[in-house]
Amino acid sequence: MGVPRIRVLDEADIAAIDEATRVLLYHTGIDVHSERAREALAKAGARLAPGSPRVLFSRAVIDKSLEAAPRHVLLASRDGKHDLRIPDGRPHVTTDGTGVNVWDLESGKRRPSTTKDLADFTRVADALDTIDLEWPMVVAGDAPSAVHGLVEAATTLENTARHVQHEAMSRSDAEALVRMASAIAGGPEELRRRPVLSAIQCPVSPLTLEQGSTDGLIVLARAGVPVVPLSMILMGGSSPVDLASALVIANAENLASLCIAQVVAPGAPVIYGMSSGPIDMRSGSFGTGAPETGLINVAGVEMARYYGLPCSVGGLATDADSPGFQAGVEKMGTGLFPMLAGADLITGTGSLDTDSTMSMEQLILDEDLVEYVRRVIQTMRVDAETIHLDMLSRLGPGGNFLKEKHTLLHFRDALWSPKILLRDGYVEGEPAEMRARARARTRARELLAKHSPLPLDADVRRRVWAEVPGIRS
Repeated sequence: MGVPRIRVLDEADIAAIDEATRVLLYHTGIDVHSERAREALAKAGARLAPGSPRVLFSRAVIDKSLEAAPRHVLLASRDGKHDLRIPDGRPHVTTDGTGVNVWDLESGKRRPSTTKDLADFTRVADALDTIDLEWPMVVAGDAPSAVHGLVEAATTLENTARHVQHEAMSRSDAEALVRMASAIAGGPEELRRRPVLSAIQCPVSPLTLEQGSTDGLIVLARAGVPVVPLSMILMGGSSPVDLASALVIANAENLASLCIAQVVAPGAPVIYGMSSGPIDMRSGSFGTGAPETGLINVAGVEMARYYGLPCSVGGLATDADSPGFQAGVEKMGTGLFPMLAGADLITGTGSLDTDSTMSMEQLILDEDLVEYVRRVIQTMRVDAETIHLDMLSRLGPGGNFLKEKHTLLHFRDALWSPKILLRDGYVEGEPAEMRARARARTRARELLAKHSPLPLDADVRRRVWAEVPGIRS
């Protein structure tokens, strides 16, 4: 994609956010509830508040950690054909993660999600060229709560050949994820060389790092598994309503998490993460489809670039509870902004209802939306091979270019054609929106029936599922 096409911060703004973040981290600090993290930070020069989980970060600790962090991160795929090394100048799209409900493809009704749903969603997403990596799209709601996170990891790893992102809520979960990924990669050293797994490790806003997640981050960083400290600010709830204040908090959470990763494992791959937005003051819900969501996530991209870090941000998000006009408007807005800003990873495909519900129908509709946006951000090629003066002169005024051989040979490359969206005009008694949704459902059913992801070797599959106590796959 090259140079970003949209900015919300100028150089002075970025410097002000950076300075405010450093002041906040030095004088106010972060509550770090992991004893292992506090000890490592203290050895690196951070100050510990007596009798408190509070950690105060000096400029030297921050700068040394930023220097140690790699500027590019490999997100390896199981098949080797879908590797990503970010940044690479292109926006990459991931499925949204861990919805607790699904819109049932057959009944058309909303219900709690199951492990089978997760397998089905993962297989369909694996078949889509627009999806570059996968989160577990829904929770394994039928699995025991103590192991559902590991069930989700194993199910997703088994049903896609693409890179997988998940989350470790504890040290033991992180260790199990590392063993799963090592079994797939061919051992711990191969995993370090080609990480087939990365992990979202969410701070608790404002300015809190929980024990389990932070201990998990340490395990993952030491194993060479990329981590994404995904800050999820709720403006007006976990931050002031002003976007700049929210950005300072999110930036502080990212830098504190990065410092932990670097002091325990210098050179550990870290991806700057932002998926924030406003609280809706009428309902109290997260306005994930709001314009402010797009703006703060673009600002997150710009802060990541300032620090020389790859980034992952929210996008393609909606508060609509079902596919339709609102979902299309909000997903286009929240997806287009970060793509124009040059984000490396953008989440959101398949999501509805403020990320709480996943829809296979919406996942298919989002395929067209992603391709639409990617076409918009392409540069216009202007050279002798695209300005056809010979053809223009030969046909002249009133010429018909539809009959030209050049049009037949090149229209597929030059012009985008949707898979689902309709351009066939009015049909009596069949609104275009409903026809498009019907086409999406048909395509989802076809992919479910026909697409089989690259299977895991039987022994590798056994070793992956062995990490899930009490579950027989």
